[in-house]
Amino acid sequence: MSNNLLKDIADYLIIYASDVVTENGVDMFRDSMPDQPDNCVALNEYVGDVGFDIDLRSIQVKVRHTSYEQARINICKIFKLLYDPEKDVRFIDINETRWIQVSPRNAPYELNKDDTGREIFIFNMGVLTNRDS
Repeated sequence: MSNNLLKDIADYLIIYASDVVTENGVDMFRDSMPDQPDNCVALNEYVGDVGFDIDLRSIQVKVRHTSYEQARINICKIFKLLYDPEKDVRFIDINETRWIQVSPRNAPYELNKDDTGREIFIFNMGVLTNRDS
């Protein structure tokens, strides 16, 4: 259990997207994306809003891969895991102490290629959640 939203989401992805990411600090990163490994995922938090007991947080999901097709597959898998188009939001009980309501702000798209030619795809989401303690 954690009191850190990015770690909680990372742990959730490691369980339910294990063919994309396997371990925090190995191919799953928070608030940074190191130069290695070539194929990885990063969660970055940026400005959000605070409420009384809940917060609306802003998170960017970034996927990097040497293959364009695999980068697209990986970002779409994560997007579908976190978003329910039938209801326009997804409610997820991440663990015993964390719930989230995810509203995507955009669909996944190719951001660019980095200096070494690796593909980078991203999407942004609003996450309504209980406050970190």
